[in-house]
Amino acid sequence: MIFDNPAGAPELACNACGCRWFDRMTGACYECGEPVPPEDVQAFHAALAAYQARRGLAVAEAVPAVGTGAAAAPAAVLVPAVVRPYIHVEERAMEERWFEDYHPGSVHELGSVEVDADEIVHFGRLWDPQPMHTDAEAAARSPFGGLIASGWHTAGLMMRLYAQRYLSPASSIASPGMEELRWPQAVRPGDRLSVRVTVLDARPSASRPDRGIVRSLIEVRNQNGELVMTMRAANMILRRPADG
Repeated sequence: MIFDNPAGAPELACNACGCRWFDRMTGACYECGEPVPPEDVQAFHAALAAYQARRGLAVAEAVPAVGTGAAAAPAAVLVPAVVRPYIHVEERAMEERWFEDYHPGSVHELGSVEVDADEIVHFGRLWDPQPMHTDAEAAARSPFGGLIASGWHTAGLMMRLYAQRYLSPASSIASPGMEELRWPQAVRPGDRLSVRVTVLDARPSASRPDRGIVRSLIEVRNQNGELVMTMRAANMILRRPADG
């Protein structure tokens, strides 16, 4: 089934259980395993393309026509095609980690990343063009008293560490979403952000024995120990192979 969320964007839900996350590789619901009718998937992509076109967010993605293998003409790309990799992180090899390795209550320190003024402005101009993110002089006259990072920039810095040091490419499938995203404190140039993740719950899938859902609390703090971002995330993680 297709419905509009509170923001007016279309969403696809399973006809059997109402889950709003389906496996795009198998065309089945992640929660109950019920196949999603291909006509529903096609209708969803059409509705999403129309929504994106109305909002000026269209992306170039061909959607196959049901039963024909034909592809619709791609829509115009209306966002910058190249974004410079401005994130300065000390790379560290990710260990192989499976569902069984995420123990409820365990705490993972993922390291830190420094926030740069030029990165704040660059990100703001591309993705969150508000004066407190893009103009140092205007930001100085704002209630913040100076340049601050977009909350989405902060989330992106967190995600780099989360993807490389918490998730494992051997087992991480996807995420059905996150909850309770908060930015309680402004992030400023020169701040060093540290990421801590606590495993809240690890639940095997009732319908897919090869995987489970791990729910985590993510906390981002600055160099003074002040919380600048919190959120709860869910990740679908493969179980360790029997011969592993």
